[in-house]
Amino acid sequence: MKNWLKIILSMIFLFGMAIMGLLVVFIIFNVKFLYIFLGIIIIDLIFSFFFFFSKRRYEVKFSWIIFINFVPFIGLCSYVFFGRKYHYSNKKSLLYNHLNKLEYDTYCKKNKTCLIKYTAPNQKFGNVIELLMRHANKPLYQNNKIKIITNGTRVFKALLTDLQQAQQYILLTYFIVADGELFESFLAVLKERIAAGVRVYMIYDHVGSYFKISKKSIKKLIKAGVRVHKYLPIITPFISGNANYRNHRKDVIIDGLIGYTGGINLTDLYVDKSWKFGIFHDTQVRIEGEAVRGLEVIFADDWFFATKRHEIITDLEPAILAPKQYNIKGKSHLQIVNHSPSIDHSITKDLYISLINKASKRVWLSTPYFIPPDDLIQALILAARAGVDVRLTIPGLTDKIFVLDITKSYCKPLFASGVKIYEMNNTFSHNKIAIFDDDIAVIGTCNLDYRSFFSDHQTTVVIYDPEVVVSFIPRWEWDYEHSILWQEWPIKYKPLSYRLLLTCLKLVAPIL
Repeated sequence: MKNWLKIILSMIFLFGMAIMGLLVVFIIFNVKFLYIFLGIIIIDLIFSFFFFFSKRRYEVKFSWIIFINFVPFIGLCSYVFFGRKYHYSNKKSLLYNHLNKLEYDTYCKKNKTCLIKYTAPNQKFGNVIELLMRHANKPLYQNNKIKIITNGTRVFKALLTDLQQAQQYILLTYFIVADGELFESFLAVLKERIAAGVRVYMIYDHVGSYFKISKKSIKKLIKAGVRVHKYLPIITPFISGNANYRNHRKDVIIDGLIGYTGGINLTDLYVDKSWKFGIFHDTQVRIEGEAVRGLEVIFADDWFFATKRHEIITDLEPAILAPKQYNIKGKSHLQIVNHSPSIDHSITKDLYISLINKASKRVWLSTPYFIPPDDLIQALILAARAGVDVRLTIPGLTDKIFVLDITKSYCKPLFASGVKIYEMNNTFSHNKIAIFDDDIAVIGTCNLDYRSFFSDHQTTVVIYDPEVVVSFIPRWEWDYEHSILWQEWPIKYKPLSYRLLLTCLKLVAPIL
């Protein structure tokens, strides 16, 4: 079925539902209530007219206009609480720009030879490095040792071991912190290190951890001596217009010497304790070396915001971002990308599109949610048509209703253009990883969807090291062996009514 016909049928379906709702209201309630209802519709239409001319991405405007007009009152209220453009206070913006510019000036300019040395033999991706330097003030860090860890149990075994060696400070940022065995293990190690004089600072996202961590557990952390702050707390019914913009990071920094980031939250789900998902398939990167400074810049910025602009982490802990002696003989070059909804464009999306366009051999991607903007889809299609080996791995299970099938709907044009789509066998693959040719690996907290690109705070590590990439390839091949390679689009066998519903959901997917 042609795309335009699907959209028309979906619009007819939505309009029919709205008319049916109007008739129900007319029958059940009196005429006066109907006048109020019509007034709400008029307000929605007027708002939609002005919103159409706002400075937002066209697909976001289109989705909100549909939702507001076909779900009267609820749609407009949802926009007020969850759809407004992120408001970044001048004070916060000044700190963010200052920290990034300071790090760029003190590290990047001092190490210009690093950039020249790296780009000389590998000019193909040199422009990607320059993109992140010029438009995001992201230095190219040298002298790093990288370890990619591909299982939650292994990740936390390594992390807890490193935490036990902390001497000065520990910085933790997690989207989800949940009660359970893993939390208690973490708490025991933190107590031990605090008793030895180590300072511990922790940020957790209030929405991500809502109903997952108890007040009792938070009190345990505070009693142990951990300085804990919620990120953008939701205080009902006074919901902030920024409530939709969450901190999705999973970053750990130890003494400024070791850092972790990736897709793994602080919950038992990631250590194979889930009855629903079984093995939670995910990846984390362990960094030793100068690039840990990039993670510290991110934490300093988040701490200032989480404390409502009352505390600057470097005042509390002067050792953070202070010059350090790195006794590392690693040769990986890294850039640490801090994406925030405060930035008008998505630097992470720009990074992916740039890497896809530069690749000539392979583009392998793995993401749990694939609901990307059109320009990223088109970049993948063009790469596949040009003969690049483009592969996308998606989960066989999901934690959100309809999301997996919406992901498969977005995969349809890729599949039709020769992109290989792999679906993990009965596994929730939560990886946010990619490799480009034999040169670059990308690992972080960012999914390939609108929310990750435009609404959430994310951390992405770009690794420029062919040896790391080559050593990473067997992991991908293991995933492919345990996946189903699409031979046809699986949604085609779903009932027509369900496919129409998916099309309707795709219309509003950019705002989910």
